[in-house]
Amino acid sequence: MRLRMRWPHPIAAASVLFTALALAPDAARADDDWSPRDEYSLDDNFSLAYGLGTSHFASVGIVYMPGSIVDYEEDEQNPPISGTGSFTVAAAVLPLPTLFGGMGGMEADFSIGFPAFKSYFGGFGANLGLVVQPISFQHLRASLAVGGGFNAHGYGYLKPRIAFTIVPGYVDADATYRWIPDTASNIFGGREDGLEDEGFGEHKLRASLYVSFRPRTGNREEDFGKVGVHLFYEYTRVSGDEEELARVRIRPGDYMSFGLAAAL
Repeated sequence: MRLRMRWPHPIAAASVLFTALALAPDAARADDDWSPRDEYSLDDNFSLAYGLGTSHFASVGIVYMPGSIVDYEEDEQNPPISGTGSFTVAAAVLPLPTLFGGMGGMEADFSIGFPAFKSYFGGFGANLGLVVQPISFQHLRASLAVGGGFNAHGYGYLKPRIAFTIVPGYVDADATYRWIPDTASNIFGGREDGLEDEGFGEHKLRASLYVSFRPRTGNREEDFGKVGVHLFYEYTRVSGDEEELARVRIRPGDYMSFGLAAAL
């Protein structure tokens, strides 16, 4: 049995870049270089350590994706199509200083899709990634995540994110783009050995809006108990072998989903 490495050069290069930035000591900056963290004391640094939007670090909610299940078992010629619902948990924490005065850390997502195991988007899914945020201003942040995960396949991904404040203390937003190349994907239970089969490619764009009912100050103790609303829209494009995708009851194509969550 041959085991082929399916990790694309762009993801490998991004992993090296993250390691260099995230582990570099802050002292490596020249003395006259300015960093947004220079304006905050160590106690205030938590205001620069959020990972979702500009003032949130976790989200717990539900997602609905219409037209995402193709049930070939009922009628192979004209299969009925229905939607997938899922419960999702996402978090990102960025406690580490980076070379250019930004932040670094980790992100994680977990989901349970319903009906379970009847779609590419159904069943259990999770991913874990390393994040570097070179732009860490109070109201504007940009980051790049590199990681891996699983649902109907095991995969590696790249995910850039930009976050910005709309109404300070009350409303912020972010936009993310997650790319899973088919070369970084392996199908579980494939036709051969599950390691050499062609995988699934995925492009996912997400637009999020976070609304807090009580103003957030950036102080750890004051903000921790404040729960807001997280609204988001996702556009997903799935590509791959049509027969293989049929095994997980989905067709190659474009899908939309809508989410409502509580944000911390």
